[in-house]
Amino acid sequence: MLCADVLRGLCILQIALIGTSCGDGKVCINGHCVSDPYAPQLDENCAFGDRPSYSCSLFINDFMGNCYSTLGYRACCDTCNNVSRPVKGCEYGDRIIDCTKDHCLNSQVDCCGTCNYGTPFTPTYSTRRSTPKRSTTVNPLVLFTSIKDCEQGDQDLRPELCTNFSVCLIQPTQCCHYCSSYYTSATTSTTTTRPLIPSTSPKTKCEPGDLDLRRELCTNTSVCQTKSSLCCHYCSLHYKSANTSTTQLTSPTVGNFVTKCV
Repeated sequence: MLCADVLRGLCILQIALIGTSCGDGKVCINGHCVSDPYAPQLDENCAFGDRPSYSCSLFINDFMGNCYSTLGYRACCDTCNNVSRPVKGCEYGDRIIDCTKDHCLNSQVDCCGTCNYGTPFTPTYSTRRSTPKRSTTVNPLVLFTSIKDCEQGDQDLRPELCTNFSVCLIQPTQCCHYCSSYYTSATTSTTTTRPLIPSTSPKTKCEPGDLDLRRELCTNTSVCQTKSSLCCHYCSLHYKSANTSTTQLTSPTVGNFVTKCV
């Protein structure tokens, strides 16, 4: 997807994170925009609203006809939707500035707002689709304090994604059952909760197959010395792994460094 680099004034193609909204009831999964019953409902023509760099309130309020242009609508689609009216062909009023009644004889289309020209219609509003209920079990539902929106007994919604711990840091609700195995249980007299990841978790150490969590940081081997858990895949290309009983990747050391051929 295109993401704006405000410092350079450019739009750059980036791989969207798992679970990023990409359409009405759709999310990004492994580079594809797929339907998901739990994805949010949105207007596909205005998925991300107004562009933050535009002063849409001034741009559109100064002349609502700016919404008729493709560029104007793309930049301020949310504001345009809020000021539109149910008149076919004249949703945003006059198309040109300084219309008067004198224009109604020959320019009623361009001055449709002033000339009250157009066909009114009754807008149709889509109803929110029904969301499937989560699976239930005979066990009492116990909220996980460390996995928001996951409940005890929930199954993996996207089993194909539940292959390494990285998904638990990005989109845990897609892999509730899988991610629950990475959290230890703490029993109290009244309830059972799951605290934050233990110290041996992949938040501090990488496991084979882990992905890069912050791809923009994974451009220099220096990150492997300080924040290797954010660039597990990248750092694995530069450091040898050692066979241990835990199959953890070895911490980056000078002795393990492997020169990458280019």
